[in-house]
Amino acid sequence: MNIPDDNKIKKFVIVGGGTAGWFSAAILARALLNTGCKIELVESPNVQTIGVGEATIPSIIDTLNYLKIPLQEFIKETNATFKLGIKFTDWHTIGEHYWHQFGYVGGKIDNRPFYQHWLKYKMFGGKNKYTDFSPSVAMAKKNKFHIGDPNKPNNLTASTYAFHFDAGLVAEYLTGYSTNNGVMHTKAHVRQTNLTNKGFIESLTLDNGKVIQGDFFIDCTGQQALLIEKALKVDLENWQEFLPVDRAIAVQTENLQDYPPYTESIAHKHGWRWKIPLQNRTGNGYVYCSEYCDDETAKQVLQDNIVGEMLTEPRVIKFTTGKRDKIWFKNCLAVGLSSGFLEPLESTSISLIIKGVMDFVDSLPDKNCNQATIDEYNRLMDIEYECIRDFLVLHYCQSSRTDSNFWLMWKDRQIPDTLSKKLALFQEQGRLIENQLDLFTSDSWYAVLEGMGVFPKSYDPLIDASNFSSINDYFVKYLSDLDKSVDLLMSHESFVKRVTG
Repeated sequence: MNIPDDNKIKKFVIVGGGTAGWFSAAILARALLNTGCKIELVESPNVQTIGVGEATIPSIIDTLNYLKIPLQEFIKETNATFKLGIKFTDWHTIGEHYWHQFGYVGGKIDNRPFYQHWLKYKMFGGKNKYTDFSPSVAMAKKNKFHIGDPNKPNNLTASTYAFHFDAGLVAEYLTGYSTNNGVMHTKAHVRQTNLTNKGFIESLTLDNGKVIQGDFFIDCTGQQALLIEKALKVDLENWQEFLPVDRAIAVQTENLQDYPPYTESIAHKHGWRWKIPLQNRTGNGYVYCSEYCDDETAKQVLQDNIVGEMLTEPRVIKFTTGKRDKIWFKNCLAVGLSSGFLEPLESTSISLIIKGVMDFVDSLPDKNCNQATIDEYNRLMDIEYECIRDFLVLHYCQSSRTDSNFWLMWKDRQIPDTLSKKLALFQEQGRLIENQLDLFTSDSWYAVLEGMGVFPKSYDPLIDASNFSSINDYFVKYLSDLDKSVDLLMSHESFVKRVTG
């Protein structure tokens, strides 16, 4: 049965540009191709986007493929480099580092998880870390890169990758992509949001006097949340009790050496610092808690630790960690910072933008915006946010650092019940609560748990059915073969130059 024509959504209005607005426009334009539906993006020329979200996770590749954007073209236009994971330095204790890899670590042995076999190996004196068995980490350590042929699998096939890129250039690229696919681009400031007597958004009045009508509205106005909060009064659920950092200072510097294929996150006394290498520069930032550190001190910490000449002035960004009570409310969807904010420790901001819009496309409503559909969408997005929140808290709450009040605070700080239950199960025999909606796989959790010094009391008893000596021999050969394969690869910089050549 067809939806009556007068009940179909005929026009979407996106308010706000930047990464959130233009990814929303691009995905909607692709999804609604040949439907006759109109899309208009209203972007204020007076509002500066945050534009520091330069690191991504592997879902970005699937999104670009969905949009039919050639990867080579995208890399050239956005100054992109490849990312194989994140190196976490000084998080558990000062002087130590660990990796959170992209892709799989090892593979099932005798139909049991690789982690469980490694756990027994470790408990019986094995020296190698869990992520030593990751192809992505093996490449990252040697600044090598490779994209395998899926039709010719080898011992590097389990690796995946994402991008580092210039967020401003990405927005520019997606502007062109979207307008070429029929998205109308209006540059004006929204002066007023007009509601119907049922509380739905009916239209927007712009500062030039023009009134823009729409059937559905997408709020990409960042932390000001012009539609979802100011007009529709949907509150933000504050998560500062779990993630107290609330400031970031960002600055760009020149590149002085080969750019590595990974993000580095370095813990400091009051928070952590990021290093994100692009082709033409390095993105740097310090994320900190204002309860323990003022802006000037944080700025000095950042300036004392960067390498190379500063290309921009340090910029302070204030934020509140949390999630919108309802990300979809009536005929308005919040995307990006208007839907909530989780600190960029695991590069999830752009992923959440994409997830929010793709899930909406899968739940595309008519003008009535059925409440059951809205409720299910919000339920799924709530789980998505909560899983990421718990994963981020794990990086802090298990630290052994005692060198500042910020780190001492974590010894007694409350953590989410969902994370407490996950840790309680894990600490017995290394098992994890299965959640198909968790953005991060078991391999990701295992990597961070090991890196933060969390080990279970024992392992899965079924592992004893395998020949322990043979498993040890397999581990030795696996690492040797992996090392040889990585040595044959091009450097990351050479690979990028070949792609962009």
